[in-house]
Amino acid sequence: MGKIALRQTIPYVAGLIVSGILYHYAQQIEYTPRQGDLGPDFWPKVTIAVMALICLIEIVRRLLGMNQETHGIAETFEKEDDEEEAESPRHPRLLIGGIILVLAYASVVTTLGFLLSTFIFLIVFMYLGRYRNHLAIWLTGTGIMLGAALLFMRVAYVSLPRGAPPFDAFTDFIRFIIGA
Repeated sequence: MGKIALRQTIPYVAGLIVSGILYHYAQQIEYTPRQGDLGPDFWPKVTIAVMALICLIEIVRRLLGMNQETHGIAETFEKEDDEEEAESPRHPRLLIGGIILVLAYASVVTTLGFLLSTFIFLIVFMYLGRYRNHLAIWLTGTGIMLGAALLFMRVAYVSLPRGAPPFDAFTDFIRFIIGA
């Protein structure tokens, strides 16, 4: 265990400290428990615990010297050839368009509602990214929007922006479809 291994653990130690602080604050969420329902503190605590677990695993990996090899999906994303990276096309207009789209999404989500704005965002983002299989775009946008509705309205019970009238009718329609 050398100085390099210790230096490589610093970000994960910082992440572990941050997760401890966040967990402390999650412990202070006050609510009246209801029989059979998860409290509003459940998902934040689970997420923070997973964050802490990942940090601990990475600290142990670094200290045991297992950081030289990539494992699993990371191998797929590593590029061996620098020439391939240099030859890849650059699209600054697409990048700027994506940034503007994200900012627009953030500004209209309370007016249009989470589900409708997410649906529109996904479709516009795929068209902006030059994907042209229209059926795949619309089915993917619909599937992800319905999946998010199921997750956040039926499983996690997260309060999402419904939208201002008349856009809240879309959220009500989706809630009716999924039985929330």
